[in-house]
Amino acid sequence: MPASTLEQVGILHAQPPATGALGSLPDFAAHLLSVPLAIITPVEGRSFCTRPADGDGWAERRDAALARTLCHLPASSGRPLLIEDARAHPTVRSRPELWMGEAAYAGVPIRTPDGRVLGTFCAIDAHPRRWAEADVRALTQLAEMAALLLERHAAAGSAAGFVGAIGTARGRLSLRMLEKAVETMQIGVTITDTSGRILYSNPAEARMHGYEVDELRGMHARIFAPPENARPMHVEAMQEASSWSRETINVRKDGSTFPVLLRSDVVKDSRGRPVGLVTCCEDVTERRELERQLLRSAFYEPVTGLPNRGLFAHRVEMAVDRERRGEADFAVIVVALDRLQLVSDSLGRPAADELLAAVAARLRECVRPDALLAHVARDEFAVLLDEIDGIAEPSRVAACLQEQLARAVPVQGTEVFPGGSVGITLSYTGYERAEDVLRDAAIALYRSRDARQGQYEVFDRDMHAQVMARLRMETDLRHALERGEIRVHYQPIVSLASGRIAGFEALARWDHPVQGMIQPDDFIPLAEETGLILPLGMWVLEEACRELRRWQDAHRGDGAPTMAVNLSAGQFLQADLVEQVERVLRETGIEQGTLKLEITESVLMQHTERVTDTLHRLKALGVQLHIDDFGTGYSSLGYLHRLPLDALKIDRSFVSEAGGANLQLVRTIVALAHALGVAVITEGIESPELLRELRALECEFGQGFLFSRPLASGEIEALVASDPCW
Repeated sequence: MPASTLEQVGILHAQPPATGALGSLPDFAAHLLSVPLAIITPVEGRSFCTRPADGDGWAERRDAALARTLCHLPASSGRPLLIEDARAHPTVRSRPELWMGEAAYAGVPIRTPDGRVLGTFCAIDAHPRRWAEADVRALTQLAEMAALLLERHAAAGSAAGFVGAIGTARGRLSLRMLEKAVETMQIGVTITDTSGRILYSNPAEARMHGYEVDELRGMHARIFAPPENARPMHVEAMQEASSWSRETINVRKDGSTFPVLLRSDVVKDSRGRPVGLVTCCEDVTERRELERQLLRSAFYEPVTGLPNRGLFAHRVEMAVDRERRGEADFAVIVVALDRLQLVSDSLGRPAADELLAAVAARLRECVRPDALLAHVARDEFAVLLDEIDGIAEPSRVAACLQEQLARAVPVQGTEVFPGGSVGITLSYTGYERAEDVLRDAAIALYRSRDARQGQYEVFDRDMHAQVMARLRMETDLRHALERGEIRVHYQPIVSLASGRIAGFEALARWDHPVQGMIQPDDFIPLAEETGLILPLGMWVLEEACRELRRWQDAHRGDGAPTMAVNLSAGQFLQADLVEQVERVLRETGIEQGTLKLEITESVLMQHTERVTDTLHRLKALGVQLHIDDFGTGYSSLGYLHRLPLDALKIDRSFVSEAGGANLQLVRTIVALAHALGVAVITEGIESPELLRELRALECEFGQGFLFSRPLASGEIEALVASDPCW
């Protein structure tokens, strides 16, 4: 490096490189996660946060250093910190000095690929909230992008430090040592005079652009720039500007282009006149590719390559804004696959991924090129149709989607029929927020699942009212047990041979404080769906056995009454069911063999060793086992014969009409039961004529409104005291 060149270089005061990308990341995170505040807090240096709104109350939190906030914990531990409600979270209680008013907090460490933690990226809400897995994944991906930008920020600063060091090097290092340092740098360095003529380029700069070092000396620096960017730098401009940074495109000797980060500093003589320009050049091709990959992973599903829920929601929000301005109407269609989980369980997750990719390609055939098709959940896709005119196009697309899902898809040599449900919502409903659109589309989707196969549903306001009513009922049901609102009523089971009461069936009723007595058909399915059937069913078993023990004590020597209690599928499949039943038998002390558990045919027909083992263990406790609603499933006679059963209960649908084909079916079931050595109970007996026919068929037991409706405990005692006989 010519000494004269170095002697012209004075001390340059570098300004920090542009931080626009870092500054915009928190705004984007806040928008994506629907929070008022998102902050990038580096271990060292100032924070980057969402732009303040008037009166938002977060000023102190924005300016707080890492060590004074909850962000200190993810940065120090290297693990995410999720707080749904700060007031009840043990971390806040143990470290109150770090809490600055956040109601909900999600923070993830900003980690470089080599594992260094540069700080914390956090999202803050003023209200308690549950952080979804998608929220944490999005925040983690944004933190990866923040790590990239923070490193770039540091790299640009180090380049500026090199330039600044040149001026002071004369007093500390020999020119030979400084030249050696520049020669071995991985960042390109070029020094030009005020006309742009190259005085010096280090090997990294030459290699980066495909030249030899000697080729560059004396050439104009515009050879590095595309023609459209090759603008001359005038001395007057150098006089005003001391340094600047920019990202641009450079050209190699072979004409190929690549992205670079440039940092230029003006060199002035002792009188302040520009004498040259020192430019540091960094090839950011790999960083750009990493950025592209990060952006793609943040907004696209890797299996299908389609936009994910975050990007879809953003586009829906834009559609809502356009519709609100009266520019265009839109529709959102949501599709859920019926058999994806079955494929995953039977053929494995790779097969399920293959099915998803094939389905995505087929669904694309149903929508116009400018429509947005997204993969919004593991088994769900969504379509955004802009500029629609009525229901015609959404209906056509929905029908096409269902038709595609009804066709076989080859997966690992097996034909799979994915099937699907489709829900539609239209902007005519009038929306203010994207989340309301997605909510209503999901409601229509769930209604489609409940409807007959091959039918799509269009959202209307009645659906939302029904969903809200269902949500209120679920909330009320969760409190019903603790408030003592669940009642047990008992329906007599009559011996058809003697005409006298032989036992009872326990049936749950809900005494709702507003709606009054709610029948089991109106709340048991909801209890099964939400898992509330487990505590509810166990409470009914305990209450029925306590009542049975009381009746047995009151009628010693008269023949101990029995009690039948229904077990749901969820209850039966509990790992500790047998232990729970054993505990109830021990605590209540009912007589041996007087508890009868009724299990639906569909549960028993699972043909699993677990089902058979559970039945035998219950039988060993002295419990009688009955198949409930027999005839509504598809029982294997050979399998039934191997089960330790005591009775079959014929479903009421078989005796709803006396005589004819139904009576023939009942005769067949009775003959089957007797061949298996089990008794028969018939429910739904409502007429003396049906009672006579069932007696003629030698059916052992029956229950129905002819004998009695389900009654409260006190009413049952009065009925028994009257000693009825039918």
